[in-house]
Amino acid sequence: MVDLPLFPLPVVLFPGTRLPLQIFEPRYLRMVKEAMKNESGFVMVQSLPGKTKSEPGQPFCSVGCYGEIADWHPLPNDLLGIELDGLHKVMIHTHRAEADGLLIGQCEYLAADQQTNVAEKHQALVQLLKDLQKHPMIEMIGLEIDYRNATEVGYKLAEFLPFSPAEKQLLLESDDALLRLDAIQSLLQQLGGK
Repeated sequence: MVDLPLFPLPVVLFPGTRLPLQIFEPRYLRMVKEAMKNESGFVMVQSLPGKTKSEPGQPFCSVGCYGEIADWHPLPNDLLGIELDGLHKVMIHTHRAEADGLLIGQCEYLAADQQTNVAEKHQALVQLLKDLQKHPMIEMIGLEIDYRNATEVGYKLAEFLPFSPAEKQLLLESDDALLRLDAIQSLLQQLGGK
């Protein structure tokens, strides 16, 4: 177990992906400053809609993603822009609030997916990811993707496709790369895709 700062937002960060963020609250500015100073990171965790701090239980999901800052830049109106690289899934067991409201979670790093090649039945998803990479906004990122790696393909698709926050959370929590790709195929069928 390790104590890590928590950043609850209604978004999901996946291992191997990058998330742009705008930081403005003092507690999170402090968190980012300390992370850069200590060359460490923090846990992005999806907040639960409608759950307040006064209700029992934690107001966020129990699985998040530890990330580290890849880049930062000042923004207008005293905002700070950062690019956060997702590195490891974590389970948040308990948490406490510091004086300024920054949450610190007692976290456990979860095992990475077992290295698995994309199955033949998922080749349409590989092609979809290749097609998505041609979109100007995604092309700008300049991604390098191993299209044989089921984990990498699954997380990139989960990042780019218009799934709901709850669906993205389920994809993050999945601990099997091929089952994650099965779930993505099923979600695409529900969206009217392939």
